[in-house]
Amino acid sequence: MNRSYYFIVPFMLILIIATAEMATAIYTPSLSTVAGYYHVSEAIAQWTVSINLLGLALSGPIYGPWSDCYGRRTVLRIGMGLFLLGSLLSLAANSINVLLAARFVQGLGAGVAVVVAFAVVRDLFDEKKSAQVLSYMGMAIALSPGLAPVLGGYLTHHHGWKMCFGFVSFVAAILVLLLFFWMPETLPEKKRSHFSLKNIGRGYKKVFQNNHFLALSLIPCLMIGALWALISGLPVLFTGYLDVPIKHYGYYGFSGVAFYILGTFINSKLVHTFALKTLLLGGLCFCFISTTLLMGAGYKEVNNPLILQALCWPFPFGLAFILPNGTALAFSEVQEGLGTSSALLGSLEMALGAFGVFLVGQFFKGTIIPIAMIMLGGTVLSLCLYSYLRVTDINLKSKRNSA
Repeated sequence: MNRSYYFIVPFMLILIIATAEMATAIYTPSLSTVAGYYHVSEAIAQWTVSINLLGLALSGPIYGPWSDCYGRRTVLRIGMGLFLLGSLLSLAANSINVLLAARFVQGLGAGVAVVVAFAVVRDLFDEKKSAQVLSYMGMAIALSPGLAPVLGGYLTHHHGWKMCFGFVSFVAAILVLLLFFWMPETLPEKKRSHFSLKNIGRGYKKVFQNNHFLALSLIPCLMIGALWALISGLPVLFTGYLDVPIKHYGYYGFSGVAFYILGTFINSKLVHTFALKTLLLGGLCFCFISTTLLMGAGYKEVNNPLILQALCWPFPFGLAFILPNGTALAFSEVQEGLGTSSALLGSLEMALGAFGVFLVGQFFKGTIIPIAMIMLGGTVLSLCLYSYLRVTDINLKSKRNSA
């Protein structure tokens, strides 16, 4: 493969991931407006976010094995083509039911982004380099939902909320063209597996028997669920209850993105000095501090949006250490069937993201407490999984030493 592709391919994957992630969050500041447009409740309007994530979760297990059998490029083309179709249908939706169906189709297509992108990175790079590249991909995953509300707020204010889907459709069309004319294949035919339902079942059986991979995968997945609780709940709280104008909300969200970028930059430097598990623990500690402070602010009835946003800042900073390092550690446990493992990881992330959005919709009552409680729950569970892994590692070393 041409050496230039080692730059071009990650860059193209970052664009694909950024667009898929942006599509989910671009109109979150307008959820109250969407509810009014279709004459439905805010909880139902939030379903358009969770059903998109559900589509992402359901399609992942299919795209992974397909990419192992037919190559990464072909599957990326199919998935992004479906994403473009869902985006155009969302733009044309004339009822909430049509919008829900279109968002589901869009999610089914977008599921290809993270799943196949992660597999492509492992096709091209070793563990350390993968952690670096995944760190930048993680930036796209977190940066896009943060930037999307800024752009979405502007488009909604000047052109109406449907223009959000017009913008996404335009970008998706460009990406489909790039995939057909510039994307190389990273999985040689000799490394591909034969496609069959039996092989898929056998592949997932191996993945579920890999306890270390499952535990390491669940940590970033749980934190993605916590992140989506924040992404979907905070705009409704700020614009619907704390009188923040829709066109200004995006700037609050972008301040958190700035901390994620800072964390990503620091993490990319520290991976050469510290063990990935050490950096993972550090990130979890930052998230624990943030969610605990948010819970305290909720019970103290702090309703200043600037203060609440400031208390959120350690959370995206910590995520910058959790997402890339947790993912790289999980994939280091995989010897074969990388596409299947990547599919499971991407599917779990989106499923827990959808669950986080659903929980916010069910329990949100106009305060930060349910949002913070969901975030804290994901963090505490992740810390428990980390502790389990450390104990397992210690016991394994003890057995080896005694042998």
